[in-house]
Amino acid sequence: MNGLRDAFGYFTIVPVGDVDAPDARALVWLPLVGAVVGAVAGGAAYGVARVAPPALALAVAFALPILLTGALHVDGFLDGCDAFFASVPAARRLEILRDPRHGTYALAGGAIAAAFWIAAVSCIAPARLALALACAGASARLGAISLARFVPYGRAGEPAPALRGRPSIIGLTIGLVFVLCVGAAMGVRGAIIVPAALAFAVLAGLFARRQLGGGLTGDAYGFSIVVAEVAGLVAFAV
Repeated sequence: MNGLRDAFGYFTIVPVGDVDAPDARALVWLPLVGAVVGAVAGGAAYGVARVAPPALALAVAFALPILLTGALHVDGFLDGCDAFFASVPAARRLEILRDPRHGTYALAGGAIAAAFWIAAVSCIAPARLALALACAGASARLGAISLARFVPYGRAGEPAPALRGRPSIIGLTIGLVFVLCVGAAMGVRGAIIVPAALAFAVLAGLFARRQLGGGLTGDAYGFSIVVAEVAGLVAFAV
């Protein structure tokens, strides 16, 4: 249960006390974290939709996951956009990932991701938002921790501060079963979100690995999670 506490303490703003950087035991809980964040955001948006215009509910659904995660994954996505799309050597991309400032690629990538996310969620009935966001969040994070199992850390010669060890096959299998159960609760739509989010998480991670010269960093995982969540929701809306 320490792994569960560390996962919520590191990847959300939930006050669980002092936590360690997540190790392999904590990472296997990440799909659950994504499901809880999505369910809370979707449930809150549904509540707002019952008493306020749909646009406000959409704003809640968009903003709450960012707030609940402390913008951790969004920051990784924006840093990744700046680094991965720059026409520079891999070593320079790693330097860009260290830079706290965001540039043109981050602004453009953030705008594009937000546009597709908002458009997709606007197509989902408010009563189904909690399940849809939970399913996309859980699936995207399962894809990310699958990468953590098979892809080395991206900074040569440096330890991975937030990835001490790699998730076990058993842990990944349990995560997959959990994600499939969440998807099954959505019926046919769940069968669309789960594979789409998993596939895009892996593809985004492999793209980041290629751009970084063979490994992944924490920002790359955030990049893959955001890409996968957006892709899952778009697949649901199509």
